[in-house]
Amino acid sequence: MTVTKIDKTQLKVGMFVEAIEGTWHNSSTLGRRFTIRSGHEIDIILNSNISGVFINTALGRNTSGSSLPSGAKNIANATKQDRFETATKIQGHAAETKSLIVDIFEGRAVTVEAFTPLIDDVARTMEENPSLYIGMSRLRSRDNATFVHSLSVAALLLHFSRSLQMDEETVQHLCVAGLLHDIGKLSIPKQVLQKQGPLNAAERSIVEQHPGLGYELLSTNLNMPTLVLQICRSHHERLDGKGYPDRLQADAISKEVRMSTICDVFDALTSARSYKKGWSSQQALSWMMCREEQFDKGLMWQFVLSLDPEMTKGIL
Repeated sequence: MTVTKIDKTQLKVGMFVEAIEGTWHNSSTLGRRFTIRSGHEIDIILNSNISGVFINTALGRNTSGSSLPSGAKNIANATKQDRFETATKIQGHAAETKSLIVDIFEGRAVTVEAFTPLIDDVARTMEENPSLYIGMSRLRSRDNATFVHSLSVAALLLHFSRSLQMDEETVQHLCVAGLLHDIGKLSIPKQVLQKQGPLNAAERSIVEQHPGLGYELLSTNLNMPTLVLQICRSHHERLDGKGYPDRLQADAISKEVRMSTICDVFDALTSARSYKKGWSSQQALSWMMCREEQFDKGLMWQFVLSLDPEMTKGIL
């Protein structure tokens, strides 16, 4: 075990706190051994009576930011067994995602509670290997692209919302929203949806109908949470009002929808297709950070901080 004492002002997201020097007093939020998951947790420590922090660099990030969070593995450094196990998990999760989405699309009664086992398993797998799970999910076939994309967006939203310490009900609803946000694409002709190459204007107009179609479909389910409906309809809206389908502008777009847009676009940019190579995480994040007319800049920074340090080199 490699333990190093640092000043509390040196704390960064991703560090594993092995012990503290001083007294917590009013902070029952964090334990004695934990991984720093957000800037909010750093603020708690900075505003406490703690005088020093002991970090375990074998389990988390060090002062130079070169280590990975607890349990995480970079895809390049993952063993074949790691890759195989994670790929198998993703295949299983994608199959469950497809089954639930198709059930809803075909009019069968599906409650939000039906998603709980899948969400819980995605959460466990993400906690064990977030960067590997995200990285392996970028590889997808043409036939299951929509379902793996939905799974990836759900996993990113789950990870992002927990890093922001959102309440568990909201986290669950965001994850369900990620799984269902593209359900309207099942109404789009396959020859358009699976076209190998850029869409022409007419084809793009057809694809842009999917948020409205999905919203109408999910609205027939009286038990569907409002947040899920909102994200399904509005995840392609932009802060400058140039999104679709409703041309909403900044004040009309909720924080949760803005989060879904970030996760949706990040996954789309970094995912490989048969006709294109996915961007690296760094390329995607750099591109997104330069588009304040489209993405919430504050949330973008928080999204970056929620990711594995290996995925954000050169950004922070």
